[in-house]
Amino acid sequence: MPSLIKSSDPSCSEFAHESNKFISCDLKLSELNAGVSYGGVLAGTVSNVHGTQIAERFSAAAHSYQDHNQLQRLSAASLLSEFSAAGYLLDIGAGPGTDFSAYHSVSQPADLSTQNSSTTVFAVDIALGMLQKLKQSYPDYHGVCADAQCLPFTNGCMDVIYSNLALQWCADFPAAVAEIARVLKPNGECHLSLVAQGSLNQLAELGLRVNDFLTMQALKAAFKLDTWELLEVQLVPMTVYFDTLKALLYSIKGVGASVHVASSTTRVSGSTMSASEFTPRLRGRQDWQAMQAKAESLRLPQGLPLTYQIVQIRARRRF
Repeated sequence: MPSLIKSSDPSCSEFAHESNKFISCDLKLSELNAGVSYGGVLAGTVSNVHGTQIAERFSAAAHSYQDHNQLQRLSAASLLSEFSAAGYLLDIGAGPGTDFSAYHSVSQPADLSTQNSSTTVFAVDIALGMLQKLKQSYPDYHGVCADAQCLPFTNGCMDVIYSNLALQWCADFPAAVAEIARVLKPNGECHLSLVAQGSLNQLAELGLRVNDFLTMQALKAAFKLDTWELLEVQLVPMTVYFDTLKALLYSIKGVGASVHVASSTTRVSGSTMSASEFTPRLRGRQDWQAMQAKAESLRLPQGLPLTYQIVQIRARRRF
């Protein structure tokens, strides 16, 4: 029986849950199958205090996520349009789960070392609350609570990696890409989508502060050509529409994205990445009404628009 779960990396701090219970990642896959977990989810590590803040915010949003995830569904449909999987599939930033049933046959055989054409899904998320939600809908998925910048898997164990609108929250995106390369098998593929610079311009027009996400060039530069063959890198504008300003703002807050990402010296030079501060400093009803009037001036026949610049990256791990 192969071991896919590696020993905890000493460079990553332990991730303290509400119960202060930490489940070691020094486990074999057979032990994971036997249920050595926290609430059905194997707990991993988080790389820094910033990651803990991200985890807390997204865990708190787990109950409302699927009511506000229009963008996530739109992006997933686009990313999955050229996606197929067999073997070990790793979903990074899995949230409450993605239905991969149209792209493979999910199974949980007695011996996962048996080679077959089916797919076993490992769902990684930094937010324990999201994974607990995922286990309700996808009990056959292996939930692992861990940081994308410190994946608790052995080298070269995954056949394909998928990540939809998650890795833009990493303080060190190149480190996350290096981890993807480490755990991916030679000739394995990754399929990623990320929010990029130029997103949320309508919020700026409403007077809300919006900091830059990484540029497409910076995201692409993290894929070193001696390690990766870039199959596709494209910028895809995606616009979602809302009936009211409140619904527009809650589309961000409701999925846990209203968290500020502090600057980091490990980030790609010349780029910053953070979310908007989505709660305006309003002095009262008059300010809110003024903002609503501004929003109405942006209204299109479909509703109030909110536009994201989504970078899709498909890359193959070299031998």
